[in-house]
Amino acid sequence: MNLIQKINKELKATTRILVASHQNPEGDAIGSALALYHHWKAEKEIQVFNEDKVPYFLSFLPGVELIKHKLTELKRNFEMVIVVDCANLSRVNDNFSKFIEGRKIINIDHHQTNSNFGMLNLVSAKASSTGEIIFELLKKSGKRLNPETAICLYTAISMDTGSFQYINTSYNSFKTATELVKLGAKPNQIARAVYHSHPPARLLLLCQVLATLKFSKDQKRADLTLSQDMYKKAQASPEMAEGFINYLTSIKGVEVAMLFRQVGKNQYKVTFRSMGKVNVARLAEELGGGGHHQASGATLNGNLEQIKRQIRVRVDNLIKRYK
Repeated sequence: MNLIQKINKELKATTRILVASHQNPEGDAIGSALALYHHWKAEKEIQVFNEDKVPYFLSFLPGVELIKHKLTELKRNFEMVIVVDCANLSRVNDNFSKFIEGRKIINIDHHQTNSNFGMLNLVSAKASSTGEIIFELLKKSGKRLNPETAICLYTAISMDTGSFQYINTSYNSFKTATELVKLGAKPNQIARAVYHSHPPARLLLLCQVLATLKFSKDQKRADLTLSQDMYKKAQASPEMAEGFINYLTSIKGVEVAMLFRQVGKNQYKVTFRSMGKVNVARLAEELGGGGHHQASGATLNGNLEQIKRQIRVRVDNLIKRYK
């Protein structure tokens, strides 16, 4: 019996399930979690948890209003926990490990830094997204996928591949997307909701952020800065900054892009994007974070200008190493 068969056997034998995904969720985290809910909701009692608010551009996903955001809102009668798109349990919630103590844990993820914390670990760094892995799992569950599940999984795959533009996009990504369209996903409707439904405040925020653009001398490294004051001035929320870093990766010659985003007093989330040559996952790990070869991040405390100097030097040296 292979791993997918083992997980499906466990799922079929379980009645009450909790599905959880990581903090500061994006399309893969929310789409994957809701896909599991929709696939099994007719036969099982399923709760979905995410600590943070779901971004406005994912509010169209069916079932998003059912997600609980506090551990105290959850029933404690679940027998199994499925954690999706998380390299480790602390990414769900600081107290999550204690909350689920004694329960079976199924870990489904595609991060190369995954710690294999589950009883069963369906982890593949070769997959474009967790959504792509879950499709393979559900396809072999003996149940036909419904349109709601297809919409959620298509969104997950589309967003984690950058609309099928990133290097993680594979033949299987397109094949899976095709099957999901056949099952009811509507690419044009999903794209409109995710990429073309932004409030005016997002553009006002973007104007401020683009004014901070800085390059290295050889223009192979570029970065942007986003402060909490900018949010206030634009009357914007943090979720509106989703995708800002992609403006840097659209510049010819840039190998590594960075966004320095203030998340608290003297606390900054540094997001990295690589155009392919440079492995930014290793850099993020060294800084206490994690991610993928081309997309990663870490949270640092201290003076912003000192953090920038430190990170810029490390990235420039890394780029030279990959020449």
